[in-house]
Amino acid sequence: MSKEVNEIAIRFEGKHIKRGSDTLIVVFQGAFTKFNEEYANKIVAGTVSPEFIQDTHTYYHFHKLSEQITQLDFFFIEDYYSQLYGWYMFDNGELIIRSFNDKLSQFICKHNYKEVVLIGSSKGGVGSTLYGLINPYVTKVFGMVPDLRISTAPYGESGRKLFFNNDANFEKKVKDFQGLLSSYPVTVENKKFYFYTGMRDYGFQQLVELNKYLYRKYGYDSHLIIMPTPDAHGPLIKEHANLINHIIHDVINDIPLENELFLELGGNIYLSTYPAIGKK
Repeated sequence: MSKEVNEIAIRFEGKHIKRGSDTLIVVFQGAFTKFNEEYANKIVAGTVSPEFIQDTHTYYHFHKLSEQITQLDFFFIEDYYSQLYGWYMFDNGELIIRSFNDKLSQFICKHNYKEVVLIGSSKGGVGSTLYGLINPYVTKVFGMVPDLRISTAPYGESGRKLFFNNDANFEKKVKDFQGLLSSYPVTVENKKFYFYTGMRDYGFQQLVELNKYLYRKYGYDSHLIIMPTPDAHGPLIKEHANLINHIIHDVINDIPLENELFLELGGNIYLSTYPAIGKK
């Protein structure tokens, strides 16, 4: 197994909104539009300051949720690793999964949370899925279009250098999510998992395969929602914001998925109906 960064060395930062609740919503962050290959080149060249990058990470996705749901605590956790991103898994060629998971557990226990809901989209969906599976304190997970392929191509060779430290074997390891997962203790008892994807999402097949694998191996309580529209990865979130918020509300409040919006195909797989598609 690959070496992991010492727990003391890893960053575990974000915005904690405390309201005295015993329920915590942890929001894992997706990618920022401004971060691309050109940006990765600047980081490698040293022409952009770490402070500027760090500041960008404080623009939290789904922050409006904390304004709409005012009775619960929130923690918007940053993914500032590898001088850019780390998919909450790696930092410049080193695995940080155990260390991050320990930090998450300590955070939950320190604040005496009884229910913990993990939410995230794209690379944030990877984080919510991974730690939902291996952290014993998590109770619910909602992963939206999780980037299980670990899509680093948009950041070019500079991105690969930052993410993987020019270690091809390490890159191959972290891009095999299912294989990577086998190195960690999976706990699914008393947890509920919800996933949202679309037939044209680039991670659709990987998510379907992961869902089948987890169901067969662990018999976990999962709900896979599929959007049958032509929307690709980004638009599946941006063009269906009202539906996403509706699902999040149902997940948090233990409300069953509505028959009018989601047609169950069997095996806890659901197809979004026209009314669901229309909830833009």
